[in-house]
Amino acid sequence: MRYSDDDGGGPIDWDPDDDVVQEASGVTITGAHQAVPRPPDHGLPPEASLDDWSFVRGTSPDPELPHWTEAPTGQVPAVLSREEPPSASDDPWSSLPAPTWRQDETDWTAQEHGFEPAMLGDEGGAAPVHGDDGRRPWEFDEHEDPPTTAVPVVPAAEAGAPTGARTTRVRARTARPRRAPSDGPLTGRAARPSGSRDMTAAIVTGMSLLIVVIVAFDVSTLLAGVICAIAVTLAAGEAYSAMRLAGHRPAAALGLVASLSLMVASYNKGIAALPLVAALCFFFTFMWFMAGVERADVIDGAATTMLVFVWVAVLGSFAGLLLAPSSFPHHDGVHFLLGAIFVTVAYDVGALVSGKLLGRHAMAPTISPNKTWEGAVGGAVFAIIVGACVSAMAPWTMSAALTLGLCAAVLAPLGDLCESMFKRSLGLKDMGRTLPGHGGLLDRLDGLLFVLPAAYYVVLSFHLH
Repeated sequence: MRYSDDDGGGPIDWDPDDDVVQEASGVTITGAHQAVPRPPDHGLPPEASLDDWSFVRGTSPDPELPHWTEAPTGQVPAVLSREEPPSASDDPWSSLPAPTWRQDETDWTAQEHGFEPAMLGDEGGAAPVHGDDGRRPWEFDEHEDPPTTAVPVVPAAEAGAPTGARTTRVRARTARPRRAPSDGPLTGRAARPSGSRDMTAAIVTGMSLLIVVIVAFDVSTLLAGVICAIAVTLAAGEAYSAMRLAGHRPAAALGLVASLSLMVASYNKGIAALPLVAALCFFFTFMWFMAGVERADVIDGAATTMLVFVWVAVLGSFAGLLLAPSSFPHHDGVHFLLGAIFVTVAYDVGALVSGKLLGRHAMAPTISPNKTWEGAVGGAVFAIIVGACVSAMAPWTMSAALTLGLCAAVLAPLGDLCESMFKRSLGLKDMGRTLPGHGGLLDRLDGLLFVLPAAYYVVLSFHLH
């Protein structure tokens, strides 16, 4: 390297003579050349003092760096603590060793058994580190005690380091309280409070809905199909709204269109429409996120979109299948659907009354603390009794109606518990506030959604069509 000034005002050019080149000690610049001192020359102007050092090509070998295609070494930087001889200073901090970085092979060897690079990974199957419960040491949950640190000392003699060099590994640890065995993953998740239940409003709303359904279903099968399509679409809208309220980003507009389309197609085309619309919904869901219509994580968005579609629309489409003229040309589908509604309502009423009067033992305290085994048994008895009464509607038979009542006794509480599990996971008490005294529309259809497929296949199994 030569120093020169283009305007001629600087010092004269100088070329180092090979005879005076000498190695400099203590200075190494990776990727450059080693610095050597310039011979003093008292005849140069003061500005030449800026050129006291020059870089001479060829005085330092090129550093040996691994090629970028080679496998990683697995060496992870860490802060070490090296003990030094005690200082005579009065400063108490001077007795503490200063932290240094790993800088030579002995440091890697000494710490190899005390540090596990596997704890940096996200693989769920990784083994716990030193008896830990699986979390990486710097992770902690919200609302927990702040993290603490543990500083285990690793003797240098045990690790193979040079004698006299003792190292200390500083590792962040988290103080995490253990869950009690009775705690579940959904404990304490309900976040949005709801007003107290108004039993008078609930009874008036329920009776009004039942009268509207009976009258509309008696008018025509088409009107019944329209009411079912509207109810299922609104219930899906409540579910998508709850998902978004909890921070998820489903393709709600696409899911609503798919839900309404499935209800219409199942009424007009029967069971053949179900796989076609489901496949199209799945396909266009991915196209939705691929096109960037919804800026969200594709797994979260696609999963929540299809979850609501299958849960509400696919299960609800069995109402359209029960009403489909192509499957039941004699318009018997209205009676089939009314039978499913009656046994489900009977279970809900029986469970409510029995639970209020006799409820002592919780059925699923971590999911729905207010549901009891006594209420479930009372609801099952009510469903079977009303199922026997359903046999008065042709073409229901006593055996088919009792089977429907038994199915409702098992599936209605499962549907209710599943919705409660989703609401607890989302941090919600109710899916909506559409129906006074009941919450949302989906809160009233949760059990019926599980009973509808059973009613459809009971009809087919007993050849009632």
